[in-house]
Amino acid sequence: MGALVLFTLLACYFLFQLFDAKDTETASPYLDEDYEGFVQLSQMPSDPELHAILLETFAYYHLLVSSEQAVFRVRLRKILGDKWFTGRDGLEVNDRMILQVGATMAQLTLGIERFYFPRFDRIVLFPDAFYSKLFEKDVKGMTVFHTGVVLISWPHYQEGYSNPTDRLNLGLHEMAHALYLDYFGHRRMLYGFDRWSIIALPVFEEMKRNTQHPFLRKYAGSNMHEFWAVCVEHFFEAPIEFREKLPVLYKAMCQILRQDMARRMDKYRIKRSYEAMKLPASV
Repeated sequence: MGALVLFTLLACYFLFQLFDAKDTETASPYLDEDYEGFVQLSQMPSDPELHAILLETFAYYHLLVSSEQAVFRVRLRKILGDKWFTGRDGLEVNDRMILQVGATMAQLTLGIERFYFPRFDRIVLFPDAFYSKLFEKDVKGMTVFHTGVVLISWPHYQEGYSNPTDRLNLGLHEMAHALYLDYFGHRRMLYGFDRWSIIALPVFEEMKRNTQHPFLRKYAGSNMHEFWAVCVEHFFEAPIEFREKLPVLYKAMCQILRQDMARRMDKYRIKRSYEAMKLPASV
């Protein structure tokens, strides 16, 4: 028994080192710590207006029952209460854009008790991929812990939501980094991230040996930070296949995010089938 405990502790230590190793995307400074040129939402829509906007623009919102939609709207209002936005290279930020980015944050954290992203209070939107001095190339997004800033190419953000089933979602990807850095990084045992890491490591190691994974895309094998973010994208955009191909890892994702996206999809499909047949829905 003592040897098993020691092995578990060593395994956890190794996993934590993988995550705590400095990652250039998430740990390096990019902007000065000021709010010059940043704006907040100019006017929060009324609750009926917000409901209509989300139905029009946010596919995930359709998967929620009415009580969950109400919680989503409350959380979205609270998240945007301390978030600041700005555009770069001529891009002008408007309220609709702010609402959509805030909705991404609410989507990712709907099942989690703490959902504010307190460290990341500034979001910078670009009109296209932007040059990063850190990587010496154009990138679509960055999450910068040092300054609490998330940088996103706006057209690529929109592209991620234009097809909600292609497993590519820049907004969810960058906010997954922010979620880890804000909550899971230094409080991993409190939120269960240590357990998720132990389950995820064998899949990650397999991807390093064989990059052509039958489900997860190749970028997940870059490092454990990217593995986590890619898993988040797949969890929300291909949950049923995730559940089928990687059931143990999928269950771990459900536990840490406190959501079951495959079950949501199952219930939504049944509901739509009843509506198509004009029968009373029971789900």
